[in-house]
Amino acid sequence: MTKSPKETLKDPVTGKPLPKGVWYRGPGQYQARRMVNGKRHRETFASASLARRWLQDVSAKAHVGQLEPPARKRNQITFGELFERFGRERMTERDADRMGHLPALLGSNIASLKIDKWTNGDVRDFRDAMLAAGLAKGTVVKRLNMIAAIIEYANSEWDTTILNHASAKRTKRPEGADRKRNRRLKDGEEDELLRAASQPDGVFKHYPDVVWLIRWSIEQGCRLGESLSLRWQDIDFRRQTISLARVKSDRHREELGPEIRPMTKGAQRVLMEKRATMEKVPDRKDIVFSVGERKIFSVLFGRMTRQAGIQDLTFHDLRHEATSRLARYLNPIELTRVTGHRDLKSLNRYYQPVPGDIADKTR
Repeated sequence: MTKSPKETLKDPVTGKPLPKGVWYRGPGQYQARRMVNGKRHRETFASASLARRWLQDVSAKAHVGQLEPPARKRNQITFGELFERFGRERMTERDADRMGHLPALLGSNIASLKIDKWTNGDVRDFRDAMLAAGLAKGTVVKRLNMIAAIIEYANSEWDTTILNHASAKRTKRPEGADRKRNRRLKDGEEDELLRAASQPDGVFKHYPDVVWLIRWSIEQGCRLGESLSLRWQDIDFRRQTISLARVKSDRHREELGPEIRPMTKGAQRVLMEKRATMEKVPDRKDIVFSVGERKIFSVLFGRMTRQAGIQDLTFHDLRHEATSRLARYLNPIELTRVTGHRDLKSLNRYYQPVPGDIADKTR
């Protein structure tokens, strides 16, 4: 007997058939639908498994008469409910440290507002309150942009018609928030950094991999989260590539799978040297850089640099350093392939060349 089209639908991500009642709407969008007593219940989730779990929950509640009617009119919900739904459907697969500014939005005054009752004044008050509380201008902008992005997504995918007062066109951003950071390593700072990280009584005395991580970051320019997620199975010395399942944008992983980047010669040397110092061949699933929890690492790195007398240096500045060094040899398009920047505009924020290096390229 021939199967119906719905029975043959497959999840383009896993290749497996979609559960009954689940439709694929696009990357990270699986809509679950169930008709109960003539009323349609539907929700959208980030994965087919989450959608299936919701359908099972709906069926169980309907069976015992505990199923609530479909959500009330969309314009009656609050921004808090909107933020929660976005987190549930779009960010469930993320680690806790990758939830961004969503928890802060859920705890803000904006969360209690009805989506059809807010004004530009509400957003301005939210902006000004954050600035008065001492938050960095960049943080304020990121939170405003996140609200704007959630509204844009809701209007596009959830059939809402919310006026996007959080957009930059409607609410002015703090001046100076987009200031380009230009911190690079000064003469002697790289050696001083490595010396401080390798001190037997230093803040990283229990994590010798920190030295390797610093060297790797200066050569390859990965983001900290990307480097800490690396396992030896992600390193391909023959093809000279690294495979990153965890990147800043989940869209790449959802649509194309792990991101493959070229591995620089310097980065290859660092890993080969590291492997040569190990007592036994590492298991393919072993983490490459064992430096403890990411948040604690960032705090300890700041403490270490201050103790070493290195001022105003964050670990992320090493990505700036690597990008600027690699720019001597690679054209901008090639450079984005190595660093993982999405476009030339974002790349430009990390590129701080020495004027003499550019002059040397001229004729």
